[in-house]
Amino acid sequence: MRERIAGLLHRAGALKALLRVRGAVPLPTVSIITYHHIADHDPSYPYDPDVADATPAQFRWQMEALAKHCTPIGIDDLMKSLDGGQLPKNAVVVTFDDGYASCHDVALPILRAVGIRATFFISTAYVTDRRLYWWEQVSLLVNQAKRPATLTYPRRIEIAPRSQATRKLLLDTIKDTPQLDVDRFLVDVAAALGVTWNREIEAEYANGLIMTWDQIRALSRAGMDIESHSRNHRVLQTLDDDGLRSELAGSREDLETQLGRPVRAIAYPVGRRLGKSGNRIRTALRAAGYKIGLSNASGINRIWPDALGMPPFDPFDVRRLSLDRSMSDAMFLTQIALPRLAYYGRHGD
Repeated sequence: MRERIAGLLHRAGALKALLRVRGAVPLPTVSIITYHHIADHDPSYPYDPDVADATPAQFRWQMEALAKHCTPIGIDDLMKSLDGGQLPKNAVVVTFDDGYASCHDVALPILRAVGIRATFFISTAYVTDRRLYWWEQVSLLVNQAKRPATLTYPRRIEIAPRSQATRKLLLDTIKDTPQLDVDRFLVDVAAALGVTWNREIEAEYANGLIMTWDQIRALSRAGMDIESHSRNHRVLQTLDDDGLRSELAGSREDLETQLGRPVRAIAYPVGRRLGKSGNRIRTALRAAGYKIGLSNASGINRIWPDALGMPPFDPFDVRRLSLDRSMSDAMFLTQIALPRLAYYGRHGD
């Protein structure tokens, strides 16, 4: 339904008209767009098929559209707006989560050519240790599985080879199980499915998929913002206080040591909002030195000037807009022009 409405609005010329209005009228709003990985469709692609948000051609078109219709900003401008500064007209922030090599190899040349500053949220342990993201490992293991099996940790789980349902079940277990030993769980999955897996195999996959620190420093030198996506991409709601300190303060320390620049923002792994019950996590975020926290909850952010007396904006509840390679150009423009019609966040990565 959203795509049909977007197509109708696009053909009628309404989207470009709305974007012109948004570009002329100063509104206290900022749209933040979430990417993870840029890649063409490839039937032989061995990794998680749901992570790529755009093809290279789509990404270039989308960046050119933002440069034409919006004012792209970075974390500094976003933080100034939270301190009472005025947002530019039709402000937009381009963000990337995780640390895929396509950020450096594909996205960076396009961003530089178009003249857009983007923000890259990095899960630091995967870069340092050359480990493979847990969702990518699950995808590889399920696709290479030789037999059905039964897991006993953290509970009894029936799993089948090359099954989308199995992949989702395993991912949900990692996302939702408090205090899960993820390494133990993945070792058990590999053994149960009959897949040979060790650190050497994992590092080979990681080297083909995940940025190095040299590539991340190249992003920084090119004027891009580098911020935190935790250390091990653990869902914050599943961690105890010690785990939160390790993931939050540890990631910030990793980045500042490698880059020699302050880290102010974090994008929450899996993108879940903290909600009213997230006070423990908010306390840990502040203690770790973060000023801004971003979820993947869909929507734009309204940051009203203090003089208007509106409720204060929660800097740890910054919303973003999700993308998908199946998204049409009309739908991309609609997300900016009419965010209420935006895709719902996938809460996946």
